[in-house]
Amino acid sequence: MAVFAFLVFSIGDDLLAYGSALLDCRGSSWTECKSQLASTRNERQFEALLKRYYPSTTAIINCSSSCDPNAYNSASQFTTSNGKVEMSTESIDSCDFAYQEVSSPGSLSLDKSSSTEVVHTVENITEVSPGLCFVITGTIQLTCERFSINLLLKNGDVALHFNPRLPQNYIVRNCRVKGCWGREEVASPLSFNLHRGQRFAVQVLVTDKEFLICVNGRHFNAFRHRLPYRKICTLEVKGDVREIAVDQCYMECYPQLELELIRQLSPDAAASLTLSVPRSMPDSDGKPMPYTGVLQAPFTDGYKLHLYGRVKLLPHSFYVNLQSSAYVWPHPNILFHLNPRFGSVGGRHVICRNSWLNGKWDREERSENMTDFAPGKAFHLQIACTDVSYQVSLNDKMIAEFVYRDNPRLVEAVYIQGDIKVFDVVAETAY
Repeated sequence: MAVFAFLVFSIGDDLLAYGSALLDCRGSSWTECKSQLASTRNERQFEALLKRYYPSTTAIINCSSSCDPNAYNSASQFTTSNGKVEMSTESIDSCDFAYQEVSSPGSLSLDKSSSTEVVHTVENITEVSPGLCFVITGTIQLTCERFSINLLLKNGDVALHFNPRLPQNYIVRNCRVKGCWGREEVASPLSFNLHRGQRFAVQVLVTDKEFLICVNGRHFNAFRHRLPYRKICTLEVKGDVREIAVDQCYMECYPQLELELIRQLSPDAAASLTLSVPRSMPDSDGKPMPYTGVLQAPFTDGYKLHLYGRVKLLPHSFYVNLQSSAYVWPHPNILFHLNPRFGSVGGRHVICRNSWLNGKWDREERSENMTDFAPGKAFHLQIACTDVSYQVSLNDKMIAEFVYRDNPRLVEAVYIQGDIKVFDVVAETAY
């Protein structure tokens, strides 16, 4: 009896994991079930290795392209000190708005590029701490299938494996412990922008919780730490790339990019603009997404923000942040987070509102309304700043209100991401 009890307690978690995997693939073919079980086995082995070799490090399991559509990326799933797995509901980088790349061929990041030789190495990296940024530049060869940038520990474990795969148009992020790869992440809010024969620039910023990755001047994604980042001592670049250069520097804000100043118009000029915006505009006229704009004046009582756009044909959701900074890091305070979600049919959509203050999300407000949002349809979204609240109107019909939780004068930037095309963003003054 004692032996039986020991076996139950020792393998109980594994049985639950495998049972859950079988439930997830019920109705699927035997091949798919077999693949799901193999993936679960690899993940369990990886977690066991983390506990064995890094007992003081939190085992982190990140969101991937198959994450819950109600979960948010920024790799927000993690294991707490009591061992319970939690998933935050919102973040500045969201799986809700992930660019749906081609599914990864498996849970193992096996580097099978036509050339896996190390083409550049930086050794004896010291004093890795939050704010340190690695800037890797080079040229992608015309025959390149894939290449990788790896941050390694002294024992050969890989804290970050950044692996663009050009034929599939996605970028894998992963880590490796004692030869065992963890779970891949491939989802991203930014579409693939690496091309053969062209130069590339990748920034990897170390923060206390995650790596922030910028590709060709735009924030690409985040990768939560799974291994102790302070033990990183080597950077290597492998694959079909050349003319590699690596710089190291400390940054105060990320990413370093040219920010767009939002046009500021008088009420009369804003009204004439509303009348002149055509109902149909080519997508090529849209602004790069995700969109970040900087306000020229404090967003105070009487001011309005106008957003002209079009909903994509297969929308899931989008969001608009009124935030204290235009940068991704340090994480800005978000005084107003407006998040329409299109999960319902028949014109009824969930409108979520929230704020990110003092390092965490506050209480979420939500309502389900009939709105004019529709796939492929142009819209005019307006956020008005009153004496007590933000009032949201869609095509001149009020759809939501959000009472201030902090001084609206602190808003300096507008961040937009999701399943819409943005044609114009305008700030209307009070007079």
